[in-house]
Amino acid sequence: MEAVPIKVGMLVSFDYPYVFHSLPLLYEHADRITLAIDHECRSWTGLKFNIADSFWSWLRNLDSQKKIDVYRDDFYRPELDAMSNDTRERNMLAQHMGPGGWHVQVDSDEYFLDFAAFVRFLKQHARWTSSGSAPIDIGAFWIPLFRQTSDGFLYVQNAHESFPLATNRPEYKGARGSDHYVRYTPFCVFHQTWARTEAEIWTKLKNWSHTADFDIQSYFNLWKSIDRHTYRYIRNFHPLIPAVWPQLAWGPGKDIPEFIENYRRQSPLTVPPLLYLRRRLGQAKKCLRG
Repeated sequence: MEAVPIKVGMLVSFDYPYVFHSLPLLYEHADRITLAIDHECRSWTGLKFNIADSFWSWLRNLDSQKKIDVYRDDFYRPELDAMSNDTRERNMLAQHMGPGGWHVQVDSDEYFLDFAAFVRFLKQHARWTSSGSAPIDIGAFWIPLFRQTSDGFLYVQNAHESFPLATNRPEYKGARGSDHYVRYTPFCVFHQTWARTEAEIWTKLKNWSHTADFDIQSYFNLWKSIDRHTYRYIRNFHPLIPAVWPQLAWGPGKDIPEFIENYRRQSPLTVPPLLYLRRRLGQAKKCLRG
């Protein structure tokens, strides 16, 4: 395989404790990791947060190969909405990491099922990063974690939700999205977007880049009403595009690491082939129409 750097960027904000779960899954297989943190510890809506000293001690212990860089800058502009600040920070992070290689942006609440396999895919396609190559994004699929129960997690089963994860040319237009062609892959990433405490969920809803896109109070009430007894009756419940989340499933685990390990033993490490093929087919049709 041709040598090509795998550069991982991660945005760190008020939900920084999730880095304890996400970063170790990436560390061994990335060449460089950059954590972007606002220099005044502000979210995209201006919310102030604090990062405990224990986080920095943990980070130093994890970084045995000295591949982690902390990038602090002014990532909040009060005249911009949350999504614009989100996109702006991602572009600043990409510029800080510099051109060349694969740029991978993983959020702190995203947990790879098999990052090693994803990196192998990127390295097998190193030619896509060569000089003169067309811009391209590499897409993966989310498995959203919706609620934590006393003995496990409710997660969205067969979510029709893919996202751009890596690119050879970071030119972000909306969060991680760009105008580039997206080459979808069948790799999965757990997204702990909703499996949090009530206080954390409400903080997220008020500071999310989609805060103004739906009735956050109504959806918060729905979320609180779903548990291990009622989840079987919930259908088509994504807050923005309902059909994207068709149904829920439950998996055992007292915490995130145990849940992921149990999932790995019992379930495929990639999305169902039919879901993947449908996305690739839809992409092909779009290209033909274009």
